[in-house]
Amino acid sequence: MKMDFWIFILFLLQLQTCAALEVTVPSNPETGMARSSVLLPCIFSLDFQQMEPKSLSVRWIFGNKVLLMFTDRELTSYGRARLNKEAAMNGNATLLLYDLKVEDEGMYTCSVEYNGELRQKDVVLRVQASPSVDVASYPTTSDDEIHLDCLVKGFYPKEVKVTWYRNGKVVNKSDVITGEPRREGNGTYDINSTLLVILSKVEKDDKAECQVEHVTLGTPIKEHFILTPIDLKRNSTTLIAVSVVSVFLVMAVCRGVYRAFCIRRKSKSNISDEEAMRPLKDLDPALQKSPRMGKIEVPRLVHGTQAQLNCTISGYFPANLKVIWLWMKPGATEYLPVSSSDNKIGTVSMRRQDDKTYTSTASLSINVSVLGEHSARYMCQIQHPSLESPLQEQTRKLSVIASPVVNVMHETRKKKTYLKAVIEGIFPKTASITWSRTRYNCFINYLQTDGKNKESENADGTFNIICRCRDKQSQAKKPKSFKVTVNHESLASPIVRTILREEGVYYLLTENGREILPATSDV
Repeated sequence: MKMDFWIFILFLLQLQTCAALEVTVPSNPETGMARSSVLLPCIFSLDFQQMEPKSLSVRWIFGNKVLLMFTDRELTSYGRARLNKEAAMNGNATLLLYDLKVEDEGMYTCSVEYNGELRQKDVVLRVQASPSVDVASYPTTSDDEIHLDCLVKGFYPKEVKVTWYRNGKVVNKSDVITGEPRREGNGTYDINSTLLVILSKVEKDDKAECQVEHVTLGTPIKEHFILTPIDLKRNSTTLIAVSVVSVFLVMAVCRGVYRAFCIRRKSKSNISDEEAMRPLKDLDPALQKSPRMGKIEVPRLVHGTQAQLNCTISGYFPANLKVIWLWMKPGATEYLPVSSSDNKIGTVSMRRQDDKTYTSTASLSINVSVLGEHSARYMCQIQHPSLESPLQEQTRKLSVIASPVVNVMHETRKKKTYLKAVIEGIFPKTASITWSRTRYNCFINYLQTDGKNKESENADGTFNIICRCRDKQSQAKKPKSFKVTVNHESLASPIVRTILREEGVYYLLTENGREILPATSDV
């Protein structure tokens, strides 16, 4: 009995000495502003007073990348991440991220290991960016109309509300055109909203206001624009004309010389807001700037997804730009205008540059499919007052890919057992399929599979491929593993399926363990 008592006491002492490692992180997401810093808290505790530095290891992981590693008092950081070493030795493994970018948003893992015991907790980071707002005006083809352009730039997340007001009252939606948010290269979004203004209906002291609401703003951003009645402009012009008529002939020559000088200066300097508001027929041709077109950007086209073609048009003035998208269907020989009935939607996002010229991004959203888009061509065509004929850019023949789904099973036919891989929905149909089996504790590739692969075409233009190999020792009790590897241009990495045969039963090995492999009688 006395011996049992001392054994119990020693057991309690051992429990106290080897108390479990505990890691604590916030349960709610942390929020940081773009271009600033943020702390991701991570606290760990141990039930003993003195820590052995050589036994402690701290890692911060983002996705599949190790951002920071702290082991044996040595700190290694990869990128914009910092950790206080002294604080870490006292149980505070809080991570500092600086110069935040939208791409930093996501789940971070705080991993703490001590004496071989590992604990991990996840912290979610949300990144936000506040918008900037600029209101500008530009003429239209009508003498009685101008457009007010409200450009909202650099915001994240995507949700934003843009509202136009005239003298404190919300403008009718029929007078406003608001595009869809467009993602920029840094991950933030831009959006453009345009208000149509009828100059003949403008009254004295009339004011337009663009109001922007976003989650990052405590109060909405409001940008005002003072409108000038067209009658006042006409009266003022008439008054000036009458007052100078007596000296018109004398001033004509001087005015001509002065005008040539001003045109030369304006062609080299910024264009004023007054010129931007002038109707097209009154706009001096010397002030017009012709647009430049970039190549049409075509993303990776994956069957069953939506993609967007983009074409950048820059350096033009005035803002009157017409964009036409055309396409040549697969197998066709001529271009036709696209339409919404083809499940294709075109949008234009316009912004004014510091030199008062305009830059637009013409976008076309398409639903990607093998039959509908593979080998198709697209053309972006633009018209502008400065051009005698339209400019255009076109794509090469589009290439669509379809990622396969891989299922494995086994079948018995005439007392012969086969392992079968069914690759479904693949395009193009060229793929590398390799079977291998274990021998001497390593995988050895089969020299050849059982005959040729069987191929079939689906109604959507994709293909199915069946590839199988024979297991000549299907009843053997000794465990054996098989593996099929599928390589295809649509895959970032190969698809691998591993099968275990144990006492005549086949299992599919997964991340969560193993499951019985389906059987089929198909040949």
